[in-house]
Amino acid sequence: MESEVLERIQSMKLTMDEDEVMAIWPVRRDKILEEFSLSLIGCFLTSKSINFRAAKNLIRSMWKLGDDLRIVEMGDGIFQFKFSLESQLAWVWNNSPWCFDNHLLALRRWEKGMTVRSVTFTHQPFWIQVWGLPFDLITEEVGRDIDNGIGKLVEVDCKTFQTEQSRFLRIRVEVPLDKPLRRGCLMISPEGDEVRVAFRYERLAGWCFNCTRIGHDHKECPSTVSTEGGEKPYGEWLKAGTCVRQDRLNVRQTPS
Repeated sequence: MESEVLERIQSMKLTMDEDEVMAIWPVRRDKILEEFSLSLIGCFLTSKSINFRAAKNLIRSMWKLGDDLRIVEMGDGIFQFKFSLESQLAWVWNNSPWCFDNHLLALRRWEKGMTVRSVTFTHQPFWIQVWGLPFDLITEEVGRDIDNGIGKLVEVDCKTFQTEQSRFLRIRVEVPLDKPLRRGCLMISPEGDEVRVAFRYERLAGWCFNCTRIGHDHKECPSTVSTEGGEKPYGEWLKAGTCVRQDRLNVRQTPS
């Protein structure tokens, strides 16, 4: 309803009085912008109806921020999450993605001038495990090269190289939401050797097995994907089983 009203007023010819410019005075402007800078804008990527009250209650509980978190409904399924401290915002952002009832909560930083009509959610950070690399290619440098074609690299998990497990390389990538998830790629070593690697996505939710896009399930998918040898090309194996699940919201333990 909100978007319908806004679309109507944008295309309507206004009267001379209605079209008169109204100046906004910068009273408390700096303080307001500072407060809004501690905000994340979010939207559940789903075509199904959401119990927003239950979702907000679970988010408050799992983020454990109490009164330090304000959740404001902006209309058309858009939420503003207002934090008291930059460290709180950073923890929520760095531990994304989050989901409710298997629906992904897409998040982005607030920017000045954002409106319900203009805000878009084009990318989502995911931790991706890269399996099948030769031992000598499980390195930070390879992690920085491998993001090409997946999305924008955020960071490489260097802890992997300091522990006793080196089964896979772990990278955090801003994955485009309008494209199918990449299942793997063909890599060429500096010596010219080819190796095919597989990708597994941590805390992956709200995606379709049929077209592997996020935002609907396979029952609502408009695409028809042919099977390879009678087997669907996508499946549960794309999910990395490293998340901790509490109730219906995927979370990690809040730092002390």
